[in-house]
Amino acid sequence: MSVEILDASTICNFINDADFFTKSVEKRFSAIDSNHDGLLSYTELASELKMLRVIETHYGIDGAILSSDELGQLYHGLFARFDHDGNGLVDLEEYKSEMREVMLSIASGLGFLPVQMVLEEGSFLKLAVEREMAAKVYA
Repeated sequence: MSVEILDASTICNFINDADFFTKSVEKRFSAIDSNHDGLLSYTELASELKMLRVIETHYGIDGAILSSDELGQLYHGLFARFDHDGNGLVDLEEYKSEMREVMLSIASGLGFLPVQMVLEEGSFLKLAVEREMAAKVYA
């Protein structure tokens, strides 16, 4: 983890760099795809979301106050957001599309004033900051 400064433009520039964004998404998708079949099952994606503590961190919900059924419903709802065609699996394009939407939502929430955040190594936000720093060095 590291403390970084970013704003909406950091994220938007990351998304708009189509090659870099696509390679980043492909790398993460491959890491989540534990059986290497080119598709994410509910179990694979839910494991990733649970590991990232996406519910607790991003939605402010304490897992201790929710029943396992309620948590299951939340994770199934998140999975459904990724599974655009409803076939029970998430392919690379669905994952990429939803990650783009997630990142744009984060950018919208941040706005254009710089904020300081603690970022996980390898996260899309951390990659966005690293991309921005590299662009400044080469500018």
